[in-house]
Amino acid sequence: MHGLPPSRSAPRALLLAVLVAAALGLSGSGEATEPERPRVLLLEVKAPITTGTAEYVETGLARAKSEGFQAVAIVLDTPGGHLEATRDIVQRMLASEVPIVVWVGPAGARAGSAGVFITLAADVAAMHPASNIGAAHPVLGGGEDVEKQAGKEMARKIENDTAAFARSIASTRGRNADWAEKAVRESVSATAEEALILGVVDGVAPDLQAVLAFAEGRTAARPTGARTIRARDATVTPADMTVRQRTLAFLSDPNVIAILMMLGTLGIALEFYHPGGIVPGALGAFFLLLAFLSMKVIPVNVGALVLILAGVALLVVEGYVTTHGIAGLAGAALVAIGALFFIDRSSAEYRFDPALLTLSPWVVWPTPIVLGGLLGFVGWKVARTRREKLRVGAPGMIGEVGQVTGDVGPDAGEVFVHGELWAARAPQPIARGASVRVREVRGLVLQVEAAPDRHGVLP
Repeated sequence: MHGLPPSRSAPRALLLAVLVAAALGLSGSGEATEPERPRVLLLEVKAPITTGTAEYVETGLARAKSEGFQAVAIVLDTPGGHLEATRDIVQRMLASEVPIVVWVGPAGARAGSAGVFITLAADVAAMHPASNIGAAHPVLGGGEDVEKQAGKEMARKIENDTAAFARSIASTRGRNADWAEKAVRESVSATAEEALILGVVDGVAPDLQAVLAFAEGRTAARPTGARTIRARDATVTPADMTVRQRTLAFLSDPNVIAILMMLGTLGIALEFYHPGGIVPGALGAFFLLLAFLSMKVIPVNVGALVLILAGVALLVVEGYVTTHGIAGLAGAALVAIGALFFIDRSSAEYRFDPALLTLSPWVVWPTPIVLGGLLGFVGWKVARTRREKLRVGAPGMIGEVGQVTGDVGPDAGEVFVHGELWAARAPQPIARGASVRVREVRGLVLQVEAAPDRHGVLP
């Protein structure tokens, strides 16, 4: 057996041992370093649940999956919203491969009506100590029952369907299904502490970081298998709404819809007053288009809409017909009444808090007054303009004073009037340089007469 001399093999063995130790040291130091912080995508739902909200949540969940976020956090504060949009959100949440944490906050927040379903659908649900949840019964905006508007059978169908929807979500997430059904059938509500005791939510936390720490290590049942939530000390990345989603959220305010309707009708009315203005009509059509789009976001009473349009029509009539203010006052009254009943409180597809769907008094009363005043002012200006003498065309030439540039007589002549040279005739000869006044226009020839010069002297 042959080998290296001992004097040479020993240093090599020592060198090898040093290298192995160094490698082990580096490996150990790598294990001792702080692990990578988890990443959480933040979605903020702080408005009525609309199609824009559903699109926002759907986009956020898709982004969380594609970009490898460990969890999605939804900060929820909503009075309710559209049932179909709520169903879309819940379906996306239940099918999401990324765990979802819902926190009803900050202080004073609520998961009202449609917000109940979103909270129940979370993998981890928590509330701020000063928040509340509940009141998911499909009542009308004024506190009336659906039965009064849609009939007993339809009311039962809607209630049973909504109650089953709530129970199925709560059962899927292991929460109190009996309370969820009561929230629909009896419109019960609960504070944060009560919801925790009842098993509606998993915890109570003062801020989002506390919620994420609470969710750390919990197991989320996903369609692809159970996943352990990693969210403690996470890097939270807010997800902003797109322009389209912000627009839909903005248009969900009934005050905005009412103002858009009135601005749109005002623009159309101004176009009627001054045909060919283009800009008022175009702006009016644009505002009306936005208003009609908004009506797909929240319920609008068609009868109230007709009253507003009829009121604006009367305000327009006031500018064309002398009614001594009667049509204008009636129009302003109709606009005000229509604004009061603008929200359709009988729509069973909406789960809004009744207090939300109201118009501000600062919109209901000043708007028709300002609208009537503007249309009245425009009408007065139009009427005043109509009483003035025409200044264009042949009629506008009558009475104009000019100067003779070529002797004028019964046969022929030339005058300078209104910035133009005209052929002219006069009963008596008038010398060049004299002043004349137009009496009549016959074709392209002016019939003139002598007029006093600037010193008041006739030629």
